[in-house]
Amino acid sequence: MVLVKDIELYSMCEHHILPFFGKAHIAYIPNGQVVGLSKIPRVVDAFARRLQVQERFTDQTLNCIEETLKLLGVAVVIEAAHMCMMMRGVQKQNSVTTTSAFTAEFKNVETRNEFLTLLGTKLR
Repeated sequence: MVLVKDIELYSMCEHHILPFFGKAHIAYIPNGQVVGLSKIPRVVDAFARRLQVQERFTDQTLNCIEETLKLLGVAVVIEAAHMCMMMRGVQKQNSVTTTSAFTAEFKNVETRNEFLTLLGTKLR
């Protein structure tokens, strides 16, 4: 398993045209070859640069990596704070939204738990 975690991200909510920002954590299981580590954050940046919702951002990142590299599995977790939640409506300053997506080998409980352990997260 290759894990690149704490990838900074900055994007804009397409609903409110306000920023959201946080971190992406991406793991993959190679299928014979590995990719340069800087390529993973570049994928995150490419999808973050457009008006976005976090749920779609998570799925697009996962799909791009999986389809391009033909891996044995991909896992993506994104944690972000949304200015629309901080400035408008409920005005909650410390809330964080977490989204995740998993394919192939990461649907296996043992593999997913290894990934979550490396992130420092415990499965509940």
